[in-house]
Amino acid sequence: MKGTKLAFEGWSIVGWSAVIVGIMLAVIWLIHGVDETAMRLAIRATARTSCILFLSAFVASSLRRLWPNIFTQWLLKNRRYFGLSMAVSHTYHAIAWTGLWWVTSGASPQFDPLGVLGYVFLFAMTVTSFERSAAWIGQRAWKILHNAGMHYFWLAFTFEFSTKIFKSMLVYLPLTMLLVAAIMIRLVSPRIQRKLVS
Repeated sequence: MKGTKLAFEGWSIVGWSAVIVGIMLAVIWLIHGVDETAMRLAIRATARTSCILFLSAFVASSLRRLWPNIFTQWLLKNRRYFGLSMAVSHTYHAIAWTGLWWVTSGASPQFDPLGVLGYVFLFAMTVTSFERSAAWIGQRAWKILHNAGMHYFWLAFTFEFSTKIFKSMLVYLPLTMLLVAAIMIRLVSPRIQRKLVS
């Protein structure tokens, strides 16, 4: 109904994402202990949750153009909160990487400049996801930053997950397919919208 506020929208999405991912990591560490195996499991798990939350934000506007309905309206309305939830999940991801470094006495992981760049994008996009900070940098700079960051994360997830498929880790196949579908939706939605308007 118009004007009805759903229980699962806005900041509640961020809160529930933080709780669910946090519980997931707690379960991993309770079952496997705090060792290298557990940290690597935590890294893989948080990469998947980050990807799912990222995709929700990545395709929101395109899905709304193609299929205007209640769900896509809700998704677009909460796009910012899915992006912030991805930032929370990826913070857990960084904690797991730090834990891996700690349990291996610095032997792993190796320094990854592309990973560092990803977190630079993540920090900048998170900080500018609020009205005051977005207004401060200006609409043009905001669009450039967020478009560049979103496509950088798409490339990072797609490359990382697709290479794991070739290592017989088929659990990454559905996410890779979703990533490919997402970029196709983003590419075709403006063209289809222009045809409908004309």
